[in-house]
Amino acid sequence: MALEDDIATLTVLVQGMLADSGDQTGFDARVWLDQWLTSMVPALGSRRPIDVLNEPDGLQVVKSLLLRAQSGAYS
Repeated sequence: MALEDDIATLTVLVQGMLADSGDQTGFDARVWLDQWLTSMVPALGSRRPIDVLNEPDGLQVVKSLLLRAQSGAYS
């Protein structure tokens, strides 16, 4: 159940990021997040965010990556 809680938290984060950044018309944060979570992400050492969520502090790592992406800081 913790993984689903983490995904719900991340969905709210993505919705908030979009509200801050642009037009939300036609954008489904959960659909986008589900696709992103299962994609290989270079900033995570080519790991999938869904796998990182299962690690200690994984939620914080993934949240931080999303927030850095919004600001344009990828390091």
